[in-house]
This record gives sequence, C-alpha cells and structure tokens, in this order.
Amino acid sequence: MSETLSPTRGMRDTSWLVLRRGLAIVRRLMRGPATRDELMAAVLNDVGPDAYSARPDAARRALKNDRAVLRRNLGIEIDFDRRLAAYRLVSLGDTPWLDLGDEELVALATLYNTFADSGPEAERVCKFLDLIAGLLPLDRLEAMQRRRTVFSIELRELDETPVPPRVMGVVQRALAERHRLGFQYLAAAQDDRAPRYHEVEPYGIVFRRGHYYLEAYDLFSRSAEYGRVTQEQYRQFRMQGILDDDMLRVLPEKLPPGRRPQKRYAVRYRLAPPAVRHGISRHFADMQTELLPDGSAIVEATAPDPWDAVHTLLGYGESCVVLGGEEVLRIMRGRVVELAKRYDLLAFDPE
Repeated sequence: MSETLSPTRGMRDTSWLVLRRGLAIVRRLMRGPATRDELMAAVLNDVGPDAYSARPDAARRALKNDRAVLRRNLGIEIDFDRRLAAYRLVSLGDTPWLDLGDEELVALATLYNTFADSGPEAERVCKFLDLIAGLLPLDRLEAMQRRRTVFSIELRELDETPVPPRVMGVVQRALAERHRLGFQYLAAAQDDRAPRYHEVEPYGIVFRRGHYYLEAYDLFSRSAEYGRVTQEQYRQFRMQGILDDDMLRVLPEKLPPGRRPQKRYAVRYRLAPPAVRHGISRHFADMQTELLPDGSAIVEATAPDPWDAVHTLLGYGESCVVLGGEEVLRIMRGRVVELAKRYDLLAFDPE
C-alpha cells in the first residue's frame, strides 16, 4: 500500500526545494566541517522552517538524499569524517561556481603577488585567495595567473621573530570584546631592560613599515623602580615587546563608547626641490603646502604621534628640514645631535 503524500511533504520533494537545500548545505560546508544537526540548522535557516520534515527519521533521510543529488547531478562530494564526527566538503566537482571580470582578476592577481611570500596575515590571506581561485573556470584562472607579474604592493614583514601566538590571540580577544588589556612591556629604548606593566584601552593592531603595533590608549604603567605612573596618552606598542607571561590578560573593564580624544601635534617642514618634483607625499592629515619660487615647498600639518612624525621625516634625509611644531622640532633636534655624535661630527654635547 503506497503512502499518501501530504501537500507539505510533496512540496519538500520538489526539485526546486531539493536544489535550494543542496545549495544551503554546500554554503555551510564551504565554511568548514559541520555535524548533521549543524547542516540541518543551516538549511532551515536559509530555506525556511518547513525545509525538512519535523519527523527526525524523515529529515535524516532527506538530508542523505540531498547529498546524493549533489553528487549525482553536480559531482559535489561530501564525506563523513569519523575523526571529526562531522561532514566535510571534499570536492565541488567540475562545474565552476564563480566568474570574475578582467578588473576583478587584476585585483585578485595583485593580492596574490602581495601576499605570496610574506605580509600581515599572509597564510590566512593566501588560503582565502586559493578558495576564490578554486571556484573560477579554468580559462579565467589561467588569465588571472598571467596577470600575477603585473603589479604588487610591498607588505613584507621585517621582524626576525614572529609575534607569539598567545600574545596575538589575547590582544585580538581584547579588541573583539572591547575590554581593557593588561601586559608587561619591554620597550626597545629601555636601557635597564626591565619590563613595565601597562593597562590600556586597545583600539587596533596596525601593520606599519614591516612591523606589528598595538594602537591603544595607555592608562598607566607600573614598575618596581618607578611605581605606578599615570600615562593617559595614545601610544603604539610594538607587538614583539609584549611579554607572553601571566600578566598578559583581558581585563573585566569594558571600554567606554567610541574613542578618547586624541591630541594632535603641529608639524612644519621645508622640502628641498628633489623631494617635490614628483609631487609632495601626503604623510599627515590636514596638510597645507606652499610651493616656493626655488622649487622647494613649505608643508604644515598635524600628526597624532610626534615620534612617528620624526621617523617619517628622517626618511627624506637632507631634503627635509623641520621648521616648527614645538614637540616635533625638539625630537628632531635630539635625533640629529645623536646622529652627529655617532658620526664624530660633534666633539661636545650641546646644551
């Protein structure tokens, strides 16, 4: 005796609904392995609450049938991994799932060129790019590969040792949860080589000039020699200087909404003609430039970090003279004096 199908059951067996369920399964497995319950939850979320029968045995049979349909019609292989106790996507078959225009292929090739050898988060970026490339038709993949020698962005990591995984993980968790962060920090400029404890409000991890920095509002520091010192200033901490010890932890205090006001420092400098001929680089915010008759230029701007501003301007070498911005000028003069002493150009310590 044959079973009489209810309208709902009949609707669940339509080719269109089976296809929608199959696509939902593929989308979920592209994220990573999933249990049977996780696959069903993904289908119900994408397709609707009536995608599978409320009877568990019928729902399991339908899921098994959906996998068989994907394999038979599209060549999509889904296996059950006993070690993970979950299903995983083995192959998407021979059908391309994505196509891109020429401009998008150039962008993809540029990212490959940039992160092929190194760069911030290079392993994760390349894994993502491989996933995208694996969805392309063969002719478009070959077209993208021909463009890989055209253009690249230099984001090479310069650190001899990587950031310890636990340091990166704890900092990222504090950022994601918007909590205070506590850690011991060993600054490169500290001659005593004694770490200081800091509590900060973290705002982001910045990759600059080949190094990783934690951008944060430094609340206070503490050490055996100096005790507790109020900081209350923005600071960039070199990630390699954060110690991986018991003092590194996400603190219970939540960050206030938004960011604290950030002080900005005036900077005024003169660029010699060779530094101007190809255009003036926009290193700072609020830049105002004045071109002079001799081909040089006066630049006025503001910067959030006077030490970083000096580091930037030193890159011009003899083509840049700092004229003003009290703090920036003070730091630059100190740097120039130290350089002159190291090159035996000063036989005395200037006052």
